[in-house]
Formats: sequence, structure tokens, C-alpha cells
Amino acid sequence: MSSTRRLFFQHCYLTIMAVICAPGVLFASDLGSLLHQVEQHAPQLGAASAQANASKAAVRVARSQYWGHGEVFGQSTHYNSDRLVNPIAFPPTLSRALFDKNTYGYGARYTLPVDIDGRIAARVHAQEHLSQAANQSTAQTRLSLFAQTVSLYRGLQRLEGVKQAHLAHLKALQGHQKVTATSVRVGRVAAVELLRIEAEIKSVEGLLAGLTGDEARLRAALGALLNQQLYSDPVVVPSAPPSAASSAEKSVDALHSRPDLKAAKSITRAENENLKGAKREWLPSLSVQAEAMRNQGYTANGDNTWSVTGQLTWQFWDGGRRFANTDRAQANREVARAQYQNTLNQARAELLSAQAAWQASSLQYQAATAGLKSARATERIQSDRFENGRISAADLVDAEAALARARSDHSTALADWWLADDQLYLARGEAPSAYGQETKHGLQ
Repeated sequence: MSSTRRLFFQHCYLTIMAVICAPGVLFASDLGSLLHQVEQHAPQLGAASAQANASKAAVRVARSQYWGHGEVFGQSTHYNSDRLVNPIAFPPTLSRALFDKNTYGYGARYTLPVDIDGRIAARVHAQEHLSQAANQSTAQTRLSLFAQTVSLYRGLQRLEGVKQAHLAHLKALQGHQKVTATSVRVGRVAAVELLRIEAEIKSVEGLLAGLTGDEARLRAALGALLNQQLYSDPVVVPSAPPSAASSAEKSVDALHSRPDLKAAKSITRAENENLKGAKREWLPSLSVQAEAMRNQGYTANGDNTWSVTGQLTWQFWDGGRRFANTDRAQANREVARAQYQNTLNQARAELLSAQAAWQASSLQYQAATAGLKSARATERIQSDRFENGRISAADLVDAEAALARARSDHSTALADWWLADDQLYLARGEAPSAYGQETKHGLQ
């Protein structure tokens, strides 16, 4: 069995075993579909969404403080002397039935805080900003997963292109091996020519084996993003470069649409509200309490009472708690501001780097295209010379090896250009272009 056929059967066997050992594997034949599958099934995104839901619930908890709280109660009181149970009415008629040292009561009580100091409003606003930050963090987690996905998928495309180039080279080498072996037997060429070709075949087979291991690693990593054991779909090699329109220059103001910047800004606003709340603890607080109660003795008649109480409180001493709380809130606000500025600086650097990488990738692709054209012309010339008996098979092998490298470099440059294009979208806070066009002529 030839080496090419053996490698082909090994590849088929590994693919079949991957499907058998990983039931329920999701199929996404292009990058756009794969991004949608990751968005639906990635555990990290599920956790981030749950955290955002928890933040929304926290907003409702904070708003509920506006409405105070109501409670029902029951009590049993035991004094060491007889106490008056019923109120005294005129004319006073006192009897022992009015007194009982053992009493019980039950009723309902409602307490409503009046937010004259603005503490509740500050807590609500802070929690609203934290909820917005949680939503933006979820969006940032989504983009981070997309970044991992495109890196792995473009890596698979790069490996597939390199593999195809080496397989074509291996096929040509095996054809030369047969011709050269025949020439050696009839004494037309020296045996060293055959050894040269066989050594080149072994080298290419080693490269293909290494590519198989790298491919397994990338597919396992993609499977983890899909919450599956393995990603086993075939990968289509790009056949054309990305659109030049995606490299259009954008001002730095476009960075403010990035989720991580929005999250950092929301956290800064939340810390501002926390500082306001800490300062408002120095102000008086007001609450209103309404209570209805049935109070009765064990041996005396009871009565129904109700009351409405307004309470104004100002705390003049707390052991320095409010000073410390204000200092902490100020420090947290400074931390949030510094983190926002750091996030902005990193975002600006990422965008500029992504734009430069896009331009560099386009130039590398142009160079690889020119190199492939030159290698093809060289291989064609050398093939003609070999057929005319002007060069040996070993000389032709060198030209074919150069062509294989040029094909590999061209495929790698194209996949790298697509990766740079994806990263440029991500640096702007946008999903890659393939996300909106799931299948389009196999260019994703």
C-alpha cells in the first residue's frame, strides 16, 4: 500500500472514530455556523448570561426598598405584676378584669422609608449601572469566545492548506520514485538519485504526521468551545481574500462601542453612585410606621389599637464607620476610573495593532501569491527539461519541493489574512464578518 493511500485511510479512520466516540457532536461546516453554535452552547457564555440575570434581579431587590416592608406578628408578654389591659374610660370603672400580668397580642405592621436623604436612590442607580456592566460583560465574553473560535478555525484552515500542498508534493514524489527506480534498474541513473527521492518522501510523510497531531489538538479545543468532545467537521480552505472594505479606517471614537469599554464605564458610574450613597449616610433618615394590634390578657378583656408613627433619625456617632465607608467608596471610584482608562488604552492599542496586522497580512499574501506564481513557472520549466533528459529527477524534486512550500505559504498567508480580518472586526467590538454570512461560497 502506498504512503498516500495509507495516510488517506488513516485520516478516514480517525474521522470515523471521532464521530463514533463523540455522539451528539454538533455539525457546523463553515465558520459562520460554527460561531452561532458556539454562541448557543459555550458554557462560559451561559455562565455570563446567568450572571447578567442575577444583576437584573439585584436591581429589583434594590428598588423594592422604596416600598418598605410589612409584617404580621404575634406576641406573648409576662410581667411580674398586674398591668392594665383595657384603656380607662370616663367615668372610670376599675375592676380586676382590667388588669392581667400575662397578656398576648397579634397584629400587622408596615414600615415605609421616606428617602429624603437619597440613600435608596443611590443604591438603585448603582445597581442599575452594575446590571448594565454585567450585560456588557456578557457581550464581551461572547466576543472573546468568537476570538478563540476564529483563531482555532483559521488554524485548521491553515493546516488543511498546508496538508493539501504536501499531499500533492508527496504524490509527485511517489511518481518520480517509480520512474527513478526503473531507471536505476536499467542503469540509466545512479542509485543515489533514488535515495534522494526516498529521503524526500520520508520528510514529507513526517511533516504530514506532525500536521495530523496539530489538527487533533485544534479540533479538541473547538469541541470544548461547543461543549462537546470533538469538532469533526471538514474544513474548507479559503479560496479568495477578504474584502478590502473591511479594512476601512475608523476613528478611535468607534472604540466606545466595544462591550468591555461600556462595562468599564458602567462600573465607574456605579462607583460614583456608591460614593454618593456613602456621603448621604451623614444625613437624617425618615420613616413612617403604621401598626394595628389586638392586645388581650389571659383573664382580662382586650382591645384593638392602631397607631401611625413618624420617626426622624440622625446618627451622631458610629465609631468612624461613615468616615471609613466614604474613604473606601472614594478609593473604589479611583480604581474604577483607572481601570476604565487602562481598558481604553488597551482597546486603542488593539485596534491599531489589528489595522496594522490587516495591512501586513495583505502584503504577505501578495508576496506569497507572487512566490507561488514564480514557483509554478520554475516547476514547469524544470519538468520540461526533465522530460527532455536535460536534468535529473533529483533536480526536479527540488523544484517541486519549492512549489510545495510556495503553495503552503500561499495557503497560510490567505488563512492569516482572514484571521487578521476577523480580529479587526473584534477589535472594533463587532462580530466577525462570517457571523452575518454563515455560508457564502466557502470563503468563511
